[in-house]
Amino acid sequence: MVSFNKVIIAGNLTRDPELRFTNGGVPVCSFGMAVNRVRSKTEEVDFFDVSAWRELGETIANYKKKGDPILVEGRLQFRSWEAQDGSKRNKVDVVADNVQFLGRAGEGGGDGGQGGGGQGGGQGGQRKQQGSRDDVDINEEDFDDIPF
Repeated sequence: MVSFNKVIIAGNLTRDPELRFTNGGVPVCSFGMAVNRVRSKTEEVDFFDVSAWRELGETIANYKKKGDPILVEGRLQFRSWEAQDGSKRNKVDVVADNVQFLGRAGEGGGDGGQGGGGQGGGQGGQRKQQGSRDDVDINEEDFDDIPF
């Protein structure tokens, strides 16, 4: 039997990311996301709780805040526990494997984040205007160092 557990969501943070550490000192960042679901005449919102571990979590906690747009790629994780009143609780969370920091509408768009572990180093959307190909000065002597 084939198993596949992958989720990709894009939306806005519903609260500031909270960075905590496990007893072993491993950082984990928790945050909420709101994702719009547009139907023919109505628009609904889905809310997700997301956790990001280690460097990815630290990066999100350092650079993102409530209301910021973000794209999360990860997996679903089912948790169950017993509450203080003795009742059994269950929850499905998203565990982030990769994130992209997105620019707000009107900021020039774009992806300020980075794939591959989410080591994005900026707020996103602040990309410099690039000139045309004709404006670039190419020195072909620089190509002599390329080993292929």
